[in-house]
Amino acid sequence: MTDDESLRCHSGLDPESNQSSHGSRNKSEMTNREKLRILLLEDDKWLAESLFEMLRDDFEIRVVNNPEKVFDVMETWWPDVMLADVVLGAKNLFVLLHEMQSYVDTRVVPTVILSSISQQISVSDLEKFNVRKVLDKAKITPDGMRQALREIALKGEAVK
Repeated sequence: MTDDESLRCHSGLDPESNQSSHGSRNKSEMTNREKLRILLLEDDKWLAESLFEMLRDDFEIRVVNNPEKVFDVMETWWPDVMLADVVLGAKNLFVLLHEMQSYVDTRVVPTVILSSISQQISVSDLEKFNVRKVLDKAKITPDGMRQALREIALKGEAVK
């Protein structure tokens, strides 16, 4: 690949063959796994631990506390969905989503936003970043979150 191509690969993906060092990304591979994979991006340590405990029986979860670590995780472990907060300390999720769109492999990861400012976020405005759902931290139930994650993972574009 050349530097002037508009879409680059973050790691290991041959855009011509859709093969990746992340492993197969097709529905049969996903359904053969015991659990769907969720990458949780949350900078609040207490909330991240609480969400991990709440979801770990139903999903395989990796937790990162800042956006820079998302790409590190994706080097070796491919999520079916990313669950992320918007406000991440001094940073925000939109910078990460924009960067993910610049790589042919990471732009297909569906994202579910979990935020206390969910009323201010429009899914339709964020579809170009592959945001599929916005959940309100104050109103979402554990069952509602599990259902939303399963729904998005099973019909998400991360599956080719």
